Amino acid sequence: MKQKIVGYRKMCGLSQKKMSEELGISVQAYRNKESGKTQFTSGEMQKFKSLVENVLPGVTMESIFFN
Repeated sequence: MKQKIVGYRKMCGLSQKKMSEELGISVQAYRNKESGKTQFTSGEMQKFKSLVENVLPGVTMESIFFN
């Protein structure tokens, strides 16, 4: 999953810092989520998905966060 999250973030043209700001969390907290050390909350997943939808309309939560 880690590589998928990184790939989607980069497709959006966002740095880890900018994504953490969009999600309202610290950069370290975001890095932990992206690396799989901690899980994304359902609210964070929804916000992440909405950012990705700007680039890839129709993307699903399953395609981003699940296999």
